[in-house]
Amino acid sequence: MRRCCAPATGSMRRFCTRWGEPRFVCDVHLAKVARYLRLLGFDTLYRHDIDDDELLALTGCGRVGLTCDRRLQARAPGRIVLLRCEAAERQVQKVAAIFDLGRYAHPFRRTLCCNRPVAAVPKERACAVVPVATCRWRAGYWKCPKCGKIYWQGTHAKRMRRKIVELLRYKEKSDEKRAGGKYVESNGGDP
Repeated sequence: MRRCCAPATGSMRRFCTRWGEPRFVCDVHLAKVARYLRLLGFDTLYRHDIDDDELLALTGCGRVGLTCDRRLQARAPGRIVLLRCEAAERQVQKVAAIFDLGRYAHPFRRTLCCNRPVAAVPKERACAVVPVATCRWRAGYWKCPKCGKIYWQGTHAKRMRRKIVELLRYKEKSDEKRAGGKYVESNGGDP
């Protein structure tokens, strides 16, 4: 079993900087937040049956905990971020501002359901599974190594890119102050 530890003191930002790209674990109330963080490319653990002790243990292994539960956050204030109970998009925007996620984001690199990084698949192998009409117009395909699901940039990709930009943009109540990084869209072969 791999032994892991987390820094005992310091701010959340310093915690993540020390460990590199931030990795998250969400409590049972943050399923949509977990999906959005995965969309942005972040390793985000989520299970509907995770208990508080298991979440705390995972934060000791270098993951940042995300919760709306004040009592849980009070048990490990240096490792768990307390989010307000509001729209998931707003919660992700706040997390993005705290950890400067725009700097680390790699959208479309993980599956939303399995949390696994996707791998490129040759068109010939993908066309055996995807609709024939899709194979005629689309060249790039990616596959989840766990569930085997095939992904491609469909007509929804433009809408998802707008959502990514929205998630990485944090606005204060005054709408004047912006925090977080910038999302730069790639024209390369990314998913």
